[in-house]
Amino acid sequence: MDCEMKCNGSLINFEVYLKENGYSKNVIPMYLRTVRTFLKTNELFWSSAKDNVELKSNFSDYLKNQPLSSQKSMIQAALHLFYYFITGEQFNKRLNSKDFNLNPLIETEIERFQRYLKEVAGLSNNTIISQCNTIKIFLYSSFQKTEFSPEKITADLVRIHFTHTLGHVLPASKKTLITRIRSYIRFLEFSDGFRADEILKLPMTSPVWRRSGLPKILTGDELNRLYSVYDQTKPTDIRNYAILRSLKDLGLRCSEAAVLTLDDINWAQGTMRIKNTKSHSERLLPLSAMTGQALEAYLLTVRPVTEERILFVRFKNETGFPMGVSQIRQTVRKAAIKAGLENFTGTHMLRHTTAKELINNGTSLKTIADILGHESIETTSIYTKVDIVQLQEVAGIWPEVIK
Repeated sequence: MDCEMKCNGSLINFEVYLKENGYSKNVIPMYLRTVRTFLKTNELFWSSAKDNVELKSNFSDYLKNQPLSSQKSMIQAALHLFYYFITGEQFNKRLNSKDFNLNPLIETEIERFQRYLKEVAGLSNNTIISQCNTIKIFLYSSFQKTEFSPEKITADLVRIHFTHTLGHVLPASKKTLITRIRSYIRFLEFSDGFRADEILKLPMTSPVWRRSGLPKILTGDELNRLYSVYDQTKPTDIRNYAILRSLKDLGLRCSEAAVLTLDDINWAQGTMRIKNTKSHSERLLPLSAMTGQALEAYLLTVRPVTEERILFVRFKNETGFPMGVSQIRQTVRKAAIKAGLENFTGTHMLRHTTAKELINNGTSLKTIADILGHESIETTSIYTKVDIVQLQEVAGIWPEVIK
């Protein structure tokens, strides 16, 4: 009974913790159910664990026995957070290259890989930084006690690294990390004649359920609520509304919106030129009347006088300087909170919404891929998925059921 009371008390406190830390009304019940199931399955949980090491072992054993499914990542996230809540310690400390002593040989190798990604692969700066950080951690953690040399990278070394680092990350993240390691191995093949056969034979794949669910989109009502929070008498709101319309109506990424310039708008033709794309190719998109009006109001009435050619600029703290990606993203997040959109997950929802609207209007996948700047139609095809619940509502109840 004492154990049960302790568990119930922890669940109540955990619920308070989740609410205080801004977890959504959808996430909180899922996390509580997950922890409750875990505690019921481990009745001796509180009495058997002598310290945090044993406590962590209980969590790990439970997670290992969970069936492989798209729900496992949610279960893992819930239990890792609960572990942090009751111990104050992170369940898994992420490796960081700063945790290791500087190694000139590895740093030189990273610079070499960086040049390859930029000059040969033609990747964006953000992608290059992410790729190099992953490889830096791989090399630093693998060569702590031995001198680094590309020739020393073996299948066993890669296998050990994956065993130690991939056990606690989500399936989609595993796929990303694995892809980056493969990219580095391919680079060694390309530049050094490295024999990578044994490494590339490793089962370096991870089950990903990214395409199993529907993309999260905003409903018409939610969009209207979002639009309505902007006060068209306030300069900041006029600018932020223009940002929102650009993101939503043109299906832009935040990184693309941040580098738009005054010269990218062709008012005579009613088009916007999009640069700094993931595919490194520019695209020309038509401006809708609503987007054009929002941009016109911003440019003619509230944009600070500045020599800066970047379209969206700051109003406070360095007035007239370009807004960064995070600032643009934050303006939309604040508006979503003000509009009471509890299910809002980020600015990518606007792109998803645009794509879904185009699909529903009969636009071809090729055209949508061109609008969104997708290199592959496979990426765009996720928006063709059917919402079964919505379909059931449209179809109504089968006559046999009524009888």
